[in-house]
Amino acid sequence: MPTTSPTPAERPDLSQLKDIHLPEAITDWPIAYGWWLLLAFIIISVLTGLYFWQIKRKQEASKKSALQLLDRQYAQFKANDDALLFLQQSNQILKRFCLQKHPHAASLSGSSWVNFLTARLPKENHKALFNDSLKQAIGQGLYQQACQFDVHNLYQACSIWLKHNKPSDTKNETGSSHD
Repeated sequence: MPTTSPTPAERPDLSQLKDIHLPEAITDWPIAYGWWLLLAFIIISVLTGLYFWQIKRKQEASKKSALQLLDRQYAQFKANDDALLFLQQSNQILKRFCLQKHPHAASLSGSSWVNFLTARLPKENHKALFNDSLKQAIGQGLYQQACQFDVHNLYQACSIWLKHNKPSDTKNETGSSHD
């Protein structure tokens, strides 16, 4: 059979056909639930990090302030050579610092205050700074007219204590404020 081309009357009318319909473009919104969860996790993580950074910054600011005050008092001691005044001022600086970080310790005095200070030092070599004469001076020397102790050793011990004291553990702390 011979193939013949269709006659124009037999040909379909292409003008009646509609154009090809393309689907709508895919957009980025709304995003899938997994992306929302990831976004929420990132926001919560950033906010939590900022919160803890701010707390750490405040703690460091109080520590820095206490160390600067101790340095000023030590410079004043070098100028007027009043060891008892420096002992009182350094004890006052430690107590002020404790009001913020260890509030229960602010009422301690005597040997319980000295025990509190030495218990908060993390390293044994730091605890050696609080020798017997310094412990006696901090515990009882505040209430005496004359007290023998090494002022430079007191300055070092207070500086190291302010820089390296451990956090408070209120469950294990007992002490009398009237030793």
